[in-house]
Amino acid sequence: MTRVPVTDDVVEQLRDVLEADLLDDEHNHMGAGFAAQDLGHEELAQFIYEADAATYYEALERARNRLESDA
Repeated sequence: MTRVPVTDDVVEQLRDVLEADLLDDEHNHMGAGFAAQDLGHEELAQFIYEADAATYYEALERARNRLESDA
């Protein structure tokens, strides 16, 4: 796992996963990867597969902020 770019598409797809309420724990990046596949979010699934934990948490924070700003 390495540091990979956090794109707007990744953040938007992760926001969709959070909004769909498919995760028991949003910090579980493996669960987020499975949820991404379930929703057809291939870019997010690939990102989660390649990204290190710190990069996933950065994307998670950005997705949460987007959810809050949309509310």
